[in-house]
Amino acid sequence: MMHVDMVYRYPIWAVGFSLAIAAVIGTMLLEIGVRRIVSAEFRRQHNDVSAAIFSIIGVTYAVLLAFVATVAWEGFNKAKAASHLEAVLVLDVLQVADGFADPARAKLIDALNRYTTTVIATEWPAQAEGRVDRAADRYLDELRRFAVSLQPSSQAESNLHALLLQSLTRLRDARQERLLAAETTIPAIVWFVVIVGGAITIVFGSFLGAPSVGMHLGMCALLAVSGMLVLVLIIALSNPFRGDFRVSTAPFDYALSRIRESP
Repeated sequence: MMHVDMVYRYPIWAVGFSLAIAAVIGTMLLEIGVRRIVSAEFRRQHNDVSAAIFSIIGVTYAVLLAFVATVAWEGFNKAKAASHLEAVLVLDVLQVADGFADPARAKLIDALNRYTTTVIATEWPAQAEGRVDRAADRYLDELRRFAVSLQPSSQAESNLHALLLQSLTRLRDARQERLLAAETTIPAIVWFVVIVGGAITIVFGSFLGAPSVGMHLGMCALLAVSGMLVLVLIIALSNPFRGDFRVSTAPFDYALSRIRESP
């Protein structure tokens, strides 16, 4: 069986085109093979029963594809939302840090700068390769330890200190959501069922009898291509941080530019 990770090494359009061509060729070879074994006349005699069963198989497979595609789409959106929220919370911490006096302010912004830089330069490339890298943990821990060690000298500073700790807690939670999204993929058993289910649907379609060979080949080929296109969509969305349509670092790039512009 094809290893799903292989498709992320190539542009998604090339993957989709290649799989569609393979599906068409496979379907035509299958139909030609079936015609050599079972005559078209014999199959036409059973079309009523075969068509009824085929409609059940087709609807079942369509529901399965729709369910898996919906799960993949929701997972992609959750990963994107978690990444945007994490970047927004980085800006929240920056805004709170600006309220402190130096040298506390400088140390907070420096740690935040290293955290954001590591997320962009180290963790994101790892996610694009299907790995989870927690290199930025040390800078977030350093940031929190320093924040906890601060000793407010007034009520205003106490309020600012509490807001800083709250923002850091929310930042850690959003980070965990993003890392969880990077680790979560569609299980192998689901891929197995989707691929085998598609194969069964195409094979069963070949047992229907049609007077025109060309018409039957065309219908079966279009059926295979339609299922393959949905499969390509699922592949593209199942790993939010991989492939051509992966979640980008744009929110973190903006946050980092704001950090470095901070006086």
